[in-house]
Amino acid sequence: MPPRWWQRQEIIPCQLPVALKSYLKLNQTDSKEISIASGVIIDESAGEVLIGSGTRICHGAVIQGPAIIGANCLVGNYVFIRPGTMLGNNVRVGFATEIKNALIESETVIGPQCFISDSVIDREVYIGAQVRTSNHRLDHSAIHVHINGEHINTGLEKLGCYIGPRTRIGVQVIILPGRYIMADTLVGPRITIEHNLKKGKYILKQEILQTEGEK
Repeated sequence: MPPRWWQRQEIIPCQLPVALKSYLKLNQTDSKEISIASGVIIDESAGEVLIGSGTRICHGAVIQGPAIIGANCLVGNYVFIRPGTMLGNNVRVGFATEIKNALIESETVIGPQCFISDSVIDREVYIGAQVRTSNHRLDHSAIHVHINGEHINTGLEKLGCYIGPRTRIGVQVIILPGRYIMADTLVGPRITIEHNLKKGKYILKQEILQTEGEK
């Protein structure tokens, strides 16, 4: 897990390193390489939107800058991408999903009707339908995270989660603010993640959250 994963630099497309621009194959001006369906809204009133080669954006999608979408991505129908979002290469986002101020690394799949906010999703993650990353406390207090036994006040009123590489999240999972899930973890459907999860397989059995192998 990256140290202090919640501390991300603001996305400023014009200030991206050349190496990152090359990796993402950002090529907004070449209409032959990018497919944008009718009815798509790209709003650059608050910042630039950059789109990589080979990316397809489907009907009804709304993208608000500043935002970056890498190469060969699929942004599904009626997806809402809000400011501060960056998608790596080969990311697929399903119908009516909303993503806000999140870093989504390459090769990740996000299912339909999800809400991903103020979060970091690492490489090759699979997120099933209707997953929610809760990003604020009901009492509006700053969000704390727990790392290596340390209790850290992030000072942030809004913070989602970190999901490690190759993790798979089942449908209708809810992740509470400031939690992290380690790499290569499997989380079954309809689980509410109230604590950080170490690598493992987590499933609901008779309404009790258990790690595979527990009895």
